Amino acid sequence: MDLDTAYIEPLLEDWLEGLQTTIKEQENLVETNDEFYMPFLAIPIPVVNAIFKITKHLDLGPETRYIAIHLYDKFMCNYFWKVYKAEAGEQTEKSWSKICKKLSSRSKLYLMSCLQLASKMDSHSKSLGISQVLNILQWIDKNSEYTKNIILASEFKVFKMVGFRMPFYTPLNCVEVLLAVTGLINTPNMKGLTITLLDLVYLQWEKLYSHLQCLIQGHIAKTDEEKRNLMTLETNVLFLGASVVLCGTFFLCIDGETAKIIALKLSELIDIKKDDIWNMANILLVIALQE
Repeated sequence: MDLDTAYIEPLLEDWLEGLQTTIKEQENLVETNDEFYMPFLAIPIPVVNAIFKITKHLDLGPETRYIAIHLYDKFMCNYFWKVYKAEAGEQTEKSWSKICKKLSSRSKLYLMSCLQLASKMDSHSKSLGISQVLNILQWIDKNSEYTKNIILASEFKVFKMVGFRMPFYTPLNCVEVLLAVTGLINTPNMKGLTITLLDLVYLQWEKLYSHLQCLIQGHIAKTDEEKRNLMTLETNVLFLGASVVLCGTFFLCIDGETAKIIALKLSELIDIKKDDIWNMANILLVIALQE
């Protein structure tokens, strides 16, 4: 996405307002108890690694992998909830095993369907064809057999399960827009650096947010309320995007005073406390240096 502040500034207020509304809806979904939604539960490190490796192998852009991550996370949560309600009559260890077995039996197929759908939304990548999907499945799931009809049916099932809705935004979109409005988009190496940091976030998601909550509350989430507060933080991609952008300035050795000015501007743009963004960026910096 090639962004220019000359044309994005007039649209920024509406863009942020729409995104804040969507984020609030996600937060409400986390807080309610009448529907199952636990963000990022379905995308542990092995799944993220698989998405990154496949998109790299197929030369798909970063936007594809972040759309795919969103779709897979949403699909698996919705699918689990559907299966769980269908099996609600038998709450036994055997029934839980049955649910998990049903979910995992075709998880690789569903993952490829998410990548297939995601590639169609990325203008910088070629759409993932059925023959390519079959080749990848033969590589990652040698014990199963797949046909073109199975691929087509799976893609439709995934799209239906997520309500025929593609994500309105991705964390990468947030990073790119925030880079543009802060004027950092033209800083050499900044865009590539922030993409690398964003990839690292998804590979170290639990570690990053656990450290953040320890910093905020003094301990890892224990109570139901604390866990939901953590999930609320995890759904705020503007907060994540701002933290990634600020962390990028640390790596480029931008002086401290300028970094503080950037942090303040980011805070005003996304309506999050400057100290929270600063703390998140510093946690990410430490993790990145360790890696």
